[in-house]
Amino acid sequence: MPQPSSRTSPTQTSPWKRRLGWACLVLALGLVGALTVSWVMRESSPQFGEQLRTQGEARELVLPDGSRIHAGPDTSLSVGYYSRRRQVILARGEASFHVRWQYRAAFLVQWGVNEVVIDGSRVETPDILFRVVAEPERLRVELAEGQLKVRTVTAGPREFVELRPGDVLIVDMGTRTHQLTHAGQAPAR
Repeated sequence: MPQPSSRTSPTQTSPWKRRLGWACLVLALGLVGALTVSWVMRESSPQFGEQLRTQGEARELVLPDGSRIHAGPDTSLSVGYYSRRRQVILARGEASFHVRWQYRAAFLVQWGVNEVVIDGSRVETPDILFRVVAEPERLRVELAEGQLKVRTVTAGPREFVELRPGDVLIVDMGTRTHQLTHAGQAPAR
């Protein structure tokens, strides 16, 4: 009479191998979860942040990439420096910007629903110089050097108004219109 073998059949796995398989699966899922949280936190938490409120005097702020923000008197703004974007929220006042190129990092200046946008690129570009003046119902953007776009609800389905050196864009939120002029030219819509 054949005696039962103490060995398991080749189609069955031992309990410790199953436990090891489950442990590896849990470890792999934990690692994926940790990397996902790390990525989300990197994009949502600024590496550098600053709130700036000038009381009757101008101040200058230098960002880690060498970009400069010159805030005029009675200006209120906040700056967030993230891995893929540099973001300025302008509550009121005026500020001049000297934006240095940074690999694939956009530069944004927000005022309400309007946004000045410098797209991040892989190709190094010259510095961009512009000025933004935020009044209660109007936004004025003056471009001295470089190229940028302004996202505004007044642009209609295009969403963006593109500016070239010498352009001045005035967005009137009261009438929901904008006016684009170039130095020495008549206003154009």
